Amino acid sequence: MLTARQLKIIKLIMNNPGIHGKEISENLNVSTRTIRSEITFMNDVTNCILIRSSTKQGYMINDEHLDIIRNIVNQDNENVDLAVYRIYKIIGKILFFEDCSIYDLSELLGLSDSVIRKEINKVIQFLLKNYNVELFKLKKDECVILLEESEIRELLFKIVKDMALENPDALMDILYMLLSDSWVMKYYKSTKEDVIKIMNGEQVYLSETDLSIFAACILICRVRNLNGYNLEDNQISSPDDLYTRVITKLCMQSSYLEQADIPILYNLLHTFKIKSTDEVPKITDFTVLVFDEFCNEVFDKYSINLKESEALSSKMLLHIEFMNRRVIGGYELKNPIVDDVKTKFPFAFEISMMIVPILFKYKRVYVTEDEISYLTVYVAQFLENENVKLKTIVVTSQRHSVKQLLTQWLEMYFKNQIAIVDIINKEALKKMDLTPIDLVITLDSFLILKDVEVFSMDKLPEIKDIERLNSMIHMIRMNKRVSKILDCYIQKEHVKVYPDTKELSELLQEMSQKLHESGFISDTKGFYEDVLLREKNYPTNLGSQMMVPHALFTFADKTGIEVALLKKPLEHDGNQVQLVFLLALEKKRNDEMNLLFQFFNQIVSHKKYMHELLQSEDSDAFIKNLYSFKLLE
Repeated sequence: MLTARQLKIIKLIMNNPGIHGKEISENLNVSTRTIRSEITFMNDVTNCILIRSSTKQGYMINDEHLDIIRNIVNQDNENVDLAVYRIYKIIGKILFFEDCSIYDLSELLGLSDSVIRKEINKVIQFLLKNYNVELFKLKKDECVILLEESEIRELLFKIVKDMALENPDALMDILYMLLSDSWVMKYYKSTKEDVIKIMNGEQVYLSETDLSIFAACILICRVRNLNGYNLEDNQISSPDDLYTRVITKLCMQSSYLEQADIPILYNLLHTFKIKSTDEVPKITDFTVLVFDEFCNEVFDKYSINLKESEALSSKMLLHIEFMNRRVIGGYELKNPIVDDVKTKFPFAFEISMMIVPILFKYKRVYVTEDEISYLTVYVAQFLENENVKLKTIVVTSQRHSVKQLLTQWLEMYFKNQIAIVDIINKEALKKMDLTPIDLVITLDSFLILKDVEVFSMDKLPEIKDIERLNSMIHMIRMNKRVSKILDCYIQKEHVKVYPDTKELSELLQEMSQKLHESGFISDTKGFYEDVLLREKNYPTNLGSQMMVPHALFTFADKTGIEVALLKKPLEHDGNQVQLVFLLALEKKRNDEMNLLFQFFNQIVSHKKYMHELLQSEDSDAFIKNLYSFKLLE
């Protein structure tokens, strides 16, 4: 946006061709030097002579650029505030003119020494506020650069990235300011074409915005190298992957790009999603670790399973992969509506913030609120789509004031975890269908229900009840997760009751064959032998009656489970085994299997339930008994 004074200058010249600087200065009540400075600056930032001047003829609009002038005057909002342009212009001059002094800048920009001092202070504050960096300092009126060349380029990359994301139309102007070079447009276009050509050869592509940013940053490297500001070649090797191949080919084809530019360009390009028609971006083990810890901590604190939706959790995992790359590489995204996101989705933002200490623990970097706000959108979508609140009935026969106090307490501490379906008395509860209900909260300590968890208080809630109810909510959600896991992995067609005695080797061979027939494993013999070897060296007994055999080195095509219930026990490792869960596991981390092992461990520690399970007559009875068990806190 032009300043009011700059707009007035243009309009005065348009309406009064040949007007002299003295007349303009008197009209605007400023000095003629200020008028000259404003006109010089407008000509400079637009990279063309908009306003011509002559001692005899005065100031006139250049007819060749009349369309630009009209566009500037007619638009309420121009690409970039010219005050910001001036900041970038000063940065460019300081970076490309060695030992640049205040007086040099004054001459280059057509501003007084006192104005330049003020502008330099604005530049310093701008860089500290937006990039937490001190590019230079004034020493005896001279601008002394404080950063290494690699740090300078990273700063320029960040400025270009932020501007391109905020206002793509202003990118060319900003490049011109930062590089202090008139041939930016020509070489930017050819650089962009080179990138597209190489990526087409790799059958991949970038989004238009990322492509513009990357081409601009390549141009920064070329211009810096051309002007003698070269990077030291520290022999730092980049990973042998698609990103490195693209940059290496660019270095081979483009003039003034060097081997030393590859690592710094890699760090930038690695934060972009390179898209392919037949390939999903690779998720690193580190991102999986961070995501798993994040999901576990969210579940521990709020009893919310972010992995409930496989499709949404996959999108979230991909987002976190590139968020990690940006944060670790120092190229965090900015979000102009971060405050709106925090206001609209406060609970989702609170959940998303739990990833901050995890990433700091491993990489000693902080995730900005801007980055967190983008993750918040995924979490908010999950909370909305999955309807994670437990459907709850409040049962009380107390007077209205007591009901009100109870509901206020629930709203204060549990509004994000439970949804109150109704508030009724005990008689109404008897007539109600509780099938869709997850939890009943009551002030009646004698209320007992068969199929729904009941949280009882014999008086108004106290501080200790917050922890008690949180524990019950957590237990309900854990059992819901277990039920889904059982639905997924243990079906009655994979359960067989054996009335006669079986040898372990014979049993495992038969169960391995069933896993193969169901498509879980490919190499039956290899899998079976691996399971036997494990049992010989590392028996998988849980308690004295159950074992959970699985292979050491042979992995499944997909995870599956076969179950054998033995009416006549087999002897293994000194135990009388009657229940065998044979697992075929994929070569990847599986939190569901970890939870299933927790479930198995609680089964064997519960003698009454274990006895009922072993007494199952057929697969239907076994499945029914298996589902009747609930995890204990």
